Amino acid sequence: MLRTLLGTDLWIEQQSSHAFNLDTILLSHFTRIPVRSKTVLDIGTGAGPLILYLSKKTKAKIIGIEIQEERYLQALKNIKLNHLENRLSCIHQDVKHVNLKDVDVIVSNPPFFKVTESSNLNENEEDTIARHEVMLTLEELISWVSKTLKYGGYFSMIHRPDRFGEIISLLEKYQLIPKRVRFVHPYLGHPAKHVLIEAMKQGSIGMVVEKPLILYIEKHVLTKELTDIYGGI
Repeated sequence: MLRTLLGTDLWIEQQSSHAFNLDTILLSHFTRIPVRSKTVLDIGTGAGPLILYLSKKTKAKIIGIEIQEERYLQALKNIKLNHLENRLSCIHQDVKHVNLKDVDVIVSNPPFFKVTESSNLNENEEDTIARHEVMLTLEELISWVSKTLKYGGYFSMIHRPDRFGEIISLLEKYQLIPKRVRFVHPYLGHPAKHVLIEAMKQGSIGMVVEKPLILYIEKHVLTKELTDIYGGI
């Protein structure tokens, strides 16, 4: 399936089962990339939508890391499709075995769910890896990010609010200081369904909690802010 990447002049080809969702767009919009950044990493890049979006925000080299071969190959196709081979690339490897240092910015839309005896795992192995921590736990991710970021580098991620306390504890354990947080609510007055978090490697203490992002006024009716995000990626 070939279509334009929403809000851009770029194209993306992907299987319907690999289609990216709103999480990708929200994370791209939230992510801050300093002007002098040289290298940006996306952990779990899938077919490459996030690295494509980020290519519109920076001239830095952007590297996707994807463990699943089919999605990795699709990311390579999408890079080539948009003639971005000079700035974008993808690595087919388990991130835990990727040895990079002094990276400026790392982003990730990681698996949200822990694996327990009661976990309702997807029958499809690819979906299981994408949604559940079977290949990469939250602590493994944050530990790797801390080792890979440069001093003062940024890490941005999207996750579930019910794991917010755990995320903050792990960030601080690995010297990643939370700097910005934004909760995402489906409707005004409803509990948050997602949280966007930015941390800095060995940054100074001080976190800004941004105003909540409300997605819908009512069913199928987007708020002005979400409409602006869709159009301004």
